[in-house]
Parts: sequence; structure tokens; C-alpha cells
Amino acid sequence: MLASPATTATDSYVPKQEVTDSDGTLASAQSPASWSEKIAHVLLTRSPLGNLVRWVASIKTSVHAKLFWGYMLVTLLFLAMGWMSLQTIASMSAQSQLLDQAHERVHWAQQIQHALALQMNFTAMALLLRDETTIANILRENNRFSNTLARLEEFARPEERELIQRIRAAQEAALTTVADIANLVRDGRIDAAMTLQLNKEYPLYLQIDGLVDQVVKREQEKMDSLRASVAAANRKAPIIMGSFAAVLILLALLLRFVISWSFIQPVRDAQGFLTQVAKGNFKATINVPNRDEFGDLADQMNEMGRELHNLYESQQANARELQRLNEQLQQASKAKSEFLANMSHELRTPMNAILGFVEMLLDDIYGDVPPHLREPLMDIQVNGKHLLNLINDVLDLSKIEAGRMELSLDEYSVQDVVDTIQTSLQSLALEKRLEFVAWAQQGIPLAFGDGKRITQCLMNLAGNALKFTKQGRVEVWVEHKQDQLLYRVSDTGIGIPKDQLEHVFGEFRQVDAAITREFGGSGLGLSITKKFVEMHGGRIWVESELGKGSTFFFEIPLRVDGGQSV
Repeated sequence: MLASPATTATDSYVPKQEVTDSDGTLASAQSPASWSEKIAHVLLTRSPLGNLVRWVASIKTSVHAKLFWGYMLVTLLFLAMGWMSLQTIASMSAQSQLLDQAHERVHWAQQIQHALALQMNFTAMALLLRDETTIANILRENNRFSNTLARLEEFARPEERELIQRIRAAQEAALTTVADIANLVRDGRIDAAMTLQLNKEYPLYLQIDGLVDQVVKREQEKMDSLRASVAAANRKAPIIMGSFAAVLILLALLLRFVISWSFIQPVRDAQGFLTQVAKGNFKATINVPNRDEFGDLADQMNEMGRELHNLYESQQANARELQRLNEQLQQASKAKSEFLANMSHELRTPMNAILGFVEMLLDDIYGDVPPHLREPLMDIQVNGKHLLNLINDVLDLSKIEAGRMELSLDEYSVQDVVDTIQTSLQSLALEKRLEFVAWAQQGIPLAFGDGKRITQCLMNLAGNALKFTKQGRVEVWVEHKQDQLLYRVSDTGIGIPKDQLEHVFGEFRQVDAAITREFGGSGLGLSITKKFVEMHGGRIWVESELGKGSTFFFEIPLRVDGGQSV
């Protein structure tokens, strides 16, 4: 859990996200939302399970080993459940077997009773029938009596064996008496045989019968007791099995809870830590008791937080330094713009005077100019006009950068703008032997904007097209599309590389220094054109292919709502 250094070990590991700054201030906390999380929160904070979870987390071993031993413990619990089930089944089977044995002993005791009754019956019949067959039946039943008694004695308890010995002794005496009776019967002494049977054998039979009744009763009591015990065991077995299974399942769930939360909580702590880092709190720390991969991850995340904090502090310092430099650059740019504006004014006045005097000289106002001086004067006039145009461009740029440039909005004729371009640049096109065409769509209504600046934009684009075209054609075309005017200037000149298209409208930018040396130019025309177009609420773009020419487009509203100061 993300906790402050002052948080105790007992309440620091709860199922909620806490992130603290390095100074211990609580940054954020999120209480459990679902019922399962609320239950987990109670178990972890108000029961010994919290300490058990922290103990498992603090074991210095890998996550793989913890998971392995956790699964092994769960497996052992279920094996214990299986062993308990087998023991219960074995116990019930043993009791059932004992019950069967008891039932068999009761059966044997009843057979002894039956054999004794038959033996007494055959003795009485021997007195009546006086034949050897009946006497033989007496002996057979006596043998069966003895054999069954021996089997019963084999499984009898020590206290029962004494009773069986008494039965055997009485049975031997009865058998001796039966032999005497049989001899008397053979001798024809029936009265003596009957007297012996009544006075000795019958009392012995009664004694034996009483003893056998005791054996039968005891075996029956044991069987009834064992049957009751089996019935009670059968009733208790499901309860014991269910209770044992419930305890094992509870232990398995507790084990799963302890192991899972020892892994879940570091993940949640990491999530809370990353949330704070994403919000920009690089002072947050994560503290977990784990001594496994999660603990190593927490240390690495804390190290990452420190590195991010250091990087953030460094970036903040760099940002402040950059802001200071930007302010200095803005001040320098403003000073430059003011300097250029002032210098442009100062330069334009004497340049206009120079051009005026040269024009008067060429018009012979001061007298005829010798032929050998006329050509140099014409060169001075051409270069002076070029320099004046450059000064005007610098002045316009400085006004734009200083935010003092405003449009002079009024109605103007698009056809007049096109005619002006045609008239002004036709001589240059003829001089370079280029075909120059400037025309506009028929029926374009009067536009509302700064016609002078639009003419200047078109003049810059067409002038550049003528300047960078050695042979072929330059065409200016204007058309009306809904509420927009689309101006197009195309040429068959040198073209512009694709990687330079997005830079052509920058200040003092030329595609190539070699082109600048060959064709000249200050690199201000396109930048000023772009700014004037944007002041009209329009946009400008270019399409070009190197060696095949270029086409410049700019689109402005037919009627500008209001000029924008730039």
C-alpha cells in the first residue's frame, strides 16, 4: 500500500489505494467500492488475516515459489479431505462387518438352541421307539451342537468363554447320561431309562438350555448394541464429513485470500502510484511489505519516481530559462521590427527622392542627357525601384510583426485587380519571352476587402512565377465559388521539392541558396502574401513538382466581415 512513513504496520496494508508524497502528505485515497472489497477491507483491518497477509508478503522468496506452495497446501487440504472420506467409509465398512459377524454369532447360538431341542426330542423318542436310528440322531445332534459351540467359542469374549465351558461340561454330562439311557434301552430296561432321563438328563438339558439362553441373549444384546452403534455412526458420518469438508474449504478460501491479496495489493498500490505520476505528482512513493518481485518492482517504481521528479525539476528549470530567452527574443524581435519600420521610413524618403531626380534627368528636365549616361541612369532607376520594393516589403513585414498592420476595407473589382497584374507584369513576361495570361471568371460581383493588398499578393505570386520560369507559360486565374474567391497562379518553372513545400511561406526563406544567387529575392514576398491572405480570413497553399512548375492558390471570402490586425 502506498503509505506515509508514519503509517503503522497494522493499518498500512488495507485494500485501498493510498499515495503519499515524500513528505508524508496524503495525496489521494480511494475507499473500497464493491461488497467484496468492503469485506476484504474488514478482514484485512479488523482480523488477524491482515497480519497473515503481511507475513506472506514479507517472505523472501519468489512469486512463483509462493504460488507453488500455496497450490501445494490447497492440494494437501483436498487430499486430507479424501483421506478423511476414505477413513469414514472404512470405519462404516468395518462396523458393517462386525454387525454381520454379530448376526452370524446370534445365528450360531440359535442353532445351538435348536440342536439342544432336537437332542432332547430325539432322547424322548428313543424311549418310545427303542431303535438305534433315533439314538444315532441323538449323537448327530450332539455333534452339531458341539461343533457350533466350538465356532461360537472361537469368536467369544473372555467373559463368555467361561459360560461356554460350563455349557460344554453340562453337555458332556448329558451325553454320558444319554449313553447310559441308550444302553438301558438296548437292555430293555425302559423304566430305569425313563427314571434316569427324568432325574438326571432332563435337569441337565434344562441347565444347558438356560446357559444357551444366556449365550443367545448376550449375542443378541451385542448385536443390538452394535446395530445401534452402526446406525449412530451412519447418522454422524455425513455431519462429520460435511463439517470436515466445510473446514477444509474454509481453510482453502482463507489460503486463497491470503495469497491473492499479498499479490493484489501491490498491484493496486502500483496502480495508485502510476495514477499519481500520470497526474504529475512525481513526489509520490509506494511502500509494500513484499520481499519478492513485487517488492523489487516497488523499489524500481520509487526510483523511477525520483528520476521523473529530477527530470521534471530539470524541465521546469529549462522551461523557465526558455521562457526567459523567449521573452528576450520577443523583445529583440520587437526591437528589430521597430528598427526596420523606422529604417524603412528613413530609407524610403531618400530613395523616392533619388528615383525622382533620376526620372527628371531621364525626362531631360535638366537638359539633354548624353547617350553614354542614359543607360547608367536607367540602371539606377531599375535598381532603385527594386530597392524601394524591398524597403516596402520590410516595412509591411515590420508593421505586421508589430501588430500595426490593418486592412483598408472597401469594395473592389476583381477584374481591375487582374488587369493591373496584366499591365504591370506584361513587359517582364515579354522581356523573358514567356507567355503571360491573367484573366478572371465572367460575372464576378464586386468584392469587399483590401483591393490594394489583394493586388499586392497576386503581384508577389505572379512576379515570383515569372522570375522562376525560364520558358513556357505563367497564368493567373480567378474564379467565384459560392461565397469564396479562388486565386490561382501557375507556371512552368523550376518547381519546388516536396520536402520544402511547407517552408516556402516562411520569412526570409528560399528553397535553395543557389536559387537565391541565380534569381535573387529577399524571401519576404510569400510570407507577406500569406499574412495578408490570413488577415482576409482566407488560406494559401501550393502544389508543385520539381522541374515541372508550381501552382499557388489562395482563397478568401468574397466579402470580408472585418479586417484582422496581425
